[in-house]
Amino acid sequence: MKQKKSVEDYLKTIYILSQKKKVHGSDIAEELKVSRPTVSVALKALAEEGYIFMDGTHEVHLTEKGRQIAEEIYERMR
Repeated sequence: MKQKKSVEDYLKTIYILSQKKKVHGSDIAEELKVSRPTVSVALKALAEEGYIFMDGTHEVHLTEKGRQIAEEIYERMR
């Protein structure tokens, strides 16, 4: 059984990917090696918690709250 990815995994992945390109759910799914429906559920939860938002083109963006947490996670892993 696959281990579920944590909020930290998603925020870190979105943060890193966004440094290089526009981020969509399919990019996150590929990077985390999970299904697109799994990512959709996770993104909905992250949006409800105020960590991300999606624009009209379904591009994923970190909110200020999400960016701060993602930067802390990223710094810890360096």
